[in-house]
Amino acid sequence: MTLVEPEARSPAPALAGGGSSSLVRVLPTAALVAAAWAMAWREHGSIAAADWLAYAVLAALVLATILFSRVAVRPDREALLGLGLLLALAVWAGLSLTWSPVPSLARDEALLTAFYATAFAVPILTLRSPSDRLMAMAVLVLGMASLSVATAVELIVSARPLELFEEGRLSFPIDYANAQAAILLVAFWPAVTLAARRQAHPLLRALAVGGATALLAGGLLAQSKGGVIALAASTIVFFALCPPRLRVLVPTAVAAALVAAGFWPLTEPFRAEGDAATASAIHNAGVWLLALAGVATGIGLLYALLDVRIEISRAARRLAGWVVAALVAVAAVAGAATFLVAVDDPGGFAGRQWRAFKKLPSGDERTSTHLLSLGSNRYDFWRVSLNEFREAPVAGAGARSFGPVYLQKRRSPETPARAHSLPIELLMEEGAVGLALLGGAIGFPLVLATRRARRRRVPAAAALAGGVYWLVHASGDWIWTFPAVTLPFILLLGIGASSDDGEPLRTRSIRPAAIAAVVVSLVAFAPPWIASKLTSQALSGAPDAARDLRWAHRLDPLSVEPFVIRAALARTPAEKIPPLEEAVGQEPESAALQYLLGVAYLDAGRRQDARETLRIARRLDPRDPFIEEALERAERR
Repeated sequence: MTLVEPEARSPAPALAGGGSSSLVRVLPTAALVAAAWAMAWREHGSIAAADWLAYAVLAALVLATILFSRVAVRPDREALLGLGLLLALAVWAGLSLTWSPVPSLARDEALLTAFYATAFAVPILTLRSPSDRLMAMAVLVLGMASLSVATAVELIVSARPLELFEEGRLSFPIDYANAQAAILLVAFWPAVTLAARRQAHPLLRALAVGGATALLAGGLLAQSKGGVIALAASTIVFFALCPPRLRVLVPTAVAAALVAAGFWPLTEPFRAEGDAATASAIHNAGVWLLALAGVATGIGLLYALLDVRIEISRAARRLAGWVVAALVAVAAVAGAATFLVAVDDPGGFAGRQWRAFKKLPSGDERTSTHLLSLGSNRYDFWRVSLNEFREAPVAGAGARSFGPVYLQKRRSPETPARAHSLPIELLMEEGAVGLALLGGAIGFPLVLATRRARRRRVPAAAALAGGVYWLVHASGDWIWTFPAVTLPFILLLGIGASSDDGEPLRTRSIRPAAIAAVVVSLVAFAPPWIASKLTSQALSGAPDAARDLRWAHRLDPLSVEPFVIRAALARTPAEKIPPLEEAVGQEPESAALQYLLGVAYLDAGRRQDARETLRIARRLDPRDPFIEEALERAERR
């Protein structure tokens, strides 16, 4: 007898029944999952608008196709409110470029948010039944699990494995380890849900168990503390709100137990010393990931075959539930008791950990895993952000303003672009208005998913848990800025909030919305993308570089890149000055641009102008050694 529990009966007899019509409705969502996969693998999770705008164009065209083909369904009220507020947040970020110190980046933030709104609209307008949601969720799990497996294969076959890790943590395919963990772990609960679905084919359930294990092991390779905390929070939410909690406990326990068994070899690259030992540890970690996923698939198949043949009584299920609850309580008490026995002074211990959190660990504070190292400069990032929020609590300092503001007020040597906490960052950059808009945009769909989870809708519980995971992780990191990572979350949010009734969207609403999607694609997303390609082409030595840069400026007048490239291609110091002056005129609060202009003045023999400009650069970034060195040169007699 297994500790399983019947789930709410679905009209679909298989994983995502509904036949070919359901498959067609899921294809738009599948296209965006593929886009997230490509952004992770091909673009290495790049946050540069030039690298993700093409995918935003694709998303808008997919949405326009849905609307023009008149297959769209009417979203539920909460989903529609979420979409409207997400679009409003994009508009608000766009408006903030008028007071942001970096207008071009504020515009990029507006386009990024519009990209997410476009992606959210796809599942809520196409999915119309429980079978559609299950199939879309299966596609999402397949995409993220295959990314983890492909990563493991790369670790094994790569001739340069050291390039795939940074400081002992997986930073491939996404260059930032915490983002790499997030793109995998956000799909863990959907994978577990599919594995526990009794109506699904046993082979599909087995693959889902293997996929859940691959996702968890891949997340561990990145050793993200934020990922662990977020996974713990989402576990509580999932088992609190998912009615068939005993059923999903089995695949969850299989994945957790196997990854725990492989913890040491999966984290060995962090401890290895020397290039040869580290390379060997990386290869070995890839082998372990594939092996654990394979073992999990076999166990999952056995579980699925036994599960469909065994029924247990209601009394037995109730007893099993109490046993599990008792075990959890005993584990919690045992953990607390162990802590009190091991730590003589809990207050002093907490104080030491708080002090450790507020600074980067020193070189002699090496631990056996990055997960045990608390130190970072996030405290300083958040200090600056909250102080700046007090200066402009309603509208904020402008989208993407954290980077230039932090340079002026930092106490750490780091130069981050974002504040490493989405809510704190929004408070600073877009004020209480921006935070309220995002809270509603995400909150309304999550409320809808919560309501459905309580009505025994297991996919809704998985979407809710995945959403909670992402929100908690984003509250301590800057994963919002990575489209490859946030897109799966947005799609999962849309899957959980998609409609049940499947009523067609009113005809009078379709044409304006379809035209708006085309306009966004061709007028908002495409021009800056084309402009970025022209600037890259000019920088690479194209024969018509001057013409390319003129067109780049026409297509994207907010960008300073054409001016910087013109200066880089100039043959004399004097020729560099006019384009850099134009760039500084557009973004006078940029320390980097002021520095480049000051150096150009200095090289051209204009010492007085160089001194004035470099003093401005030093005011904007007092801790930059290059600015200080250039200013010393300019002030020499």
